[in-house]
Amino acid sequence: MMSPQDWMDRKIRETESIIKDTKEQLSVLDIPDYVQSLQISSFKRRLEDLKKVKKEIEMVSNREEMVLTMHPPNLPSGKISVRAFTSVLSGLQNLSDSIANTLFNQPSEKGKIPQDILEQNEFILRETKAGSFKAVLEVKHPEQHTLDEPMQSQIIGELFKLLESSDVPDQLAELISQLGPRTLKNYIEWTKSIKELNTSIELEWTSLYRSPSRISLNVEKAERIFKTLSDFSNTTETEIKIIGRLTGANIRIKNFEIVTDEGEKITGRISKDALKKIENLGLNKKCEADLLKVTVIGPANREKVSWTLRDIRLLS
Repeated sequence: MMSPQDWMDRKIRETESIIKDTKEQLSVLDIPDYVQSLQISSFKRRLEDLKKVKKEIEMVSNREEMVLTMHPPNLPSGKISVRAFTSVLSGLQNLSDSIANTLFNQPSEKGKIPQDILEQNEFILRETKAGSFKAVLEVKHPEQHTLDEPMQSQIIGELFKLLESSDVPDQLAELISQLGPRTLKNYIEWTKSIKELNTSIELEWTSLYRSPSRISLNVEKAERIFKTLSDFSNTTETEIKIIGRLTGANIRIKNFEIVTDEGEKITGRISKDALKKIENLGLNKKCEADLLKVTVIGPANREKVSWTLRDIRLLS
């Protein structure tokens, strides 16, 4: 599958070729220049439009852009305390890193996040603006050769999904169980920091791969989320070995389904280390699997469970 830039390059070459061929055909017919110009003017307009679209694609296709607007109390537009600035930005980065670790490694809070994930998910402060206080952030994609959504877009998409679900306890519990205890811990710390700093924020995200998104998190909402998240603090991680058959696997979205010998169906996410083994395993074969079970106890003792496949082996 071609990248957006390659597709536009092909359309531009096709249009340039049409213009050239049309000129040659009209010239053979000995048609006056001004008539030729009228004939090919529409093709030239199309060519200019294509070049403009290509330029716009190039501007956004190699990065995700996020504008973080902070509203510190008792300070004029364009000013913010160093404490508030660093706390809000570092909290956002930590939350994003924990989501990246879950999506592209594993949801456990044990151990360090792999360095390659941290490097590929690093926000860069490109510029600051007045208007309360705006920080323009970007995270760059690796070179794209396909139309597949890059990991950076997937991570920010999951971040916005988490923020947007935070007013609905059941949805929040479901997502937190999937994203793991490290994400829960970082989200608690970030909302607590926003509440204590008395600094409301807004996030606006622009991406080639998704529709623009915008979300507000005022101090009152941050306090509500903090209190709700604190009720989810009872989380457990359990490492489990099972024997069964791999009945489903989607490598692109990293999901699996295993049916145990007892007939229990388990579905969840495939970890980075298990992904290559899944690709070569094949379905409906007897196997032994190492799973991580994350259990989150939410309000009213509601239990949410998520599974991550950490390793899998064929049994003879």
